[in-house]
Amino acid sequence: MSTPTPAALRYRADELESRVPPVTAGPRTDDERMWLEKAAALRAEADRLEADRTTEK
Repeated sequence: MSTPTPAALRYRADELESRVPPVTAGPRTDDERMWLEKAAALRAEADRLEADRTTEK
């Protein structure tokens, strides 16, 4: 399995975040919190991959 690109990871993070209604809609459900945590993890992985590529050059 190939490693996803940083852009693909960020796209997936955006998809997950789009599932979550605005904070003014009320308290977050467990699923909404999970989606936001997963999105944050995907963004962190994208940042790490970009940093690794920068240091390889």
